[in-house]
Amino acid sequence: MSFAKRQIELEEQQWMVAQEIAVDAGVLERCEYHGEVFDAMAGDNTPAYMRGNRLFSSGELNGVFSDRREMTDAIKAAIEDSAMECGYCAKMRSE
Repeated sequence: MSFAKRQIELEEQQWMVAQEIAVDAGVLERCEYHGEVFDAMAGDNTPAYMRGNRLFSSGELNGVFSDRREMTDAIKAAIEDSAMECGYCAKMRSE
């Protein structure tokens, strides 16, 4: 496997883990019908960073993030890049 492919896979894994950390912390929500992750509140991201730091300290994120900064940057990106609502629900509402 090439370096570029491994790097892409690592970044995808980091994105998914960061998104799950934010969902578990209640910062992002997952649509109960479609599974889409979204940020309905656009509020305080601190709970996601706190949860990520607890997981990092306990070693549960070994192999995913090399340091805390990489983890918090991934969490921040996952939150900032999330839609304000489930795209499927929004489409169904508009039809």
